[in-house]
Amino acid sequence: MKYCPQCGGKLQEEFRHGRYRPVCENCGFVIYLDPKVGAGVIVEIAGRVVLVRRAMEPKRGWWSLPSGFVEYDERPEEAAVREAREETGLEVELDNLLGVYSFGREAGSRGVLVLYAAHVVGGELRAGDDAQEVGLFGPEELPADIAFVTHDQALREWRRAQAIIYRQATAAEVERVRQLSAQHRPEIGIALPLDTPPAESALFVALDKEEVVGFAHVVVHRWNATANISLIFVLAGYRRWGIATHLIAQAMAYARAQGLRTLLAEAPATNPVLVVYLKAGFRVAGFLDAYYPAEGAERGTALFLAYDL
Repeated sequence: MKYCPQCGGKLQEEFRHGRYRPVCENCGFVIYLDPKVGAGVIVEIAGRVVLVRRAMEPKRGWWSLPSGFVEYDERPEEAAVREAREETGLEVELDNLLGVYSFGREAGSRGVLVLYAAHVVGGELRAGDDAQEVGLFGPEELPADIAFVTHDQALREWRRAQAIIYRQATAAEVERVRQLSAQHRPEIGIALPLDTPPAESALFVALDKEEVVGFAHVVVHRWNATANISLIFVLAGYRRWGIATHLIAQAMAYARAQGLRTLLAEAPATNPVLVVYLKAGFRVAGFLDAYYPAEGAERGTALFLAYDL
């Protein structure tokens, strides 16, 4: 850009607002070179991810996630849903934000990609007008010719998340959970109640290459045929991978196997895990606005949830 869009005057570099920017020598209008914003989705179908083979440059013929640029009159969430529909024929609903990735190295080509996890709610899997082909790929089937660095990074993270193992904790893993509970107590806000008799409780862990990265503790109450998730926690670097959802599913399966009628849980009203519980089918059964101790990291209203087994 050489001339001012306001008055047509010549632009020159001047130090404004912390860095050098194009400034009109006539009217003083400052040009802000904003990055492009893209939005896309990772959509899973039976454990496989949806990819599209590009029909347009750049990287024509290479595989990419369903994605595109955000239009001036839409939010990134709307753009992500629209791009999924246009490129794959699928109607999707967003689950959560997976990450924000930077792309481009040269001025004029830099931008950010906002990527969401999504699930299918309708439509038919087919290649759109700007795609040569659409395909489903398992974690070990991902093609080598991924079009963009940001997409490749996101898919590597997705593949790593798919490799997480979920099961009941061994004795050694119980000790590791104790350590993590003590280490992250300011964030967790409570001590982990692992002293309940083993026959009346279960500790489930999420393992990344044998390292505990998340856990959920379930306590059984025989007298009323219920169980409650007394604690669920995922390490910060592993959040938004769906680990909490899988741990809740483990707790559900355990409660069913015990012949119980209801699985209970509680969560701070401001904690993102609340959304995970609701999407898993829990209903809000009540609340208390003075539930957590003063020293807890999470203060305020607690919501009590129930899932009928």
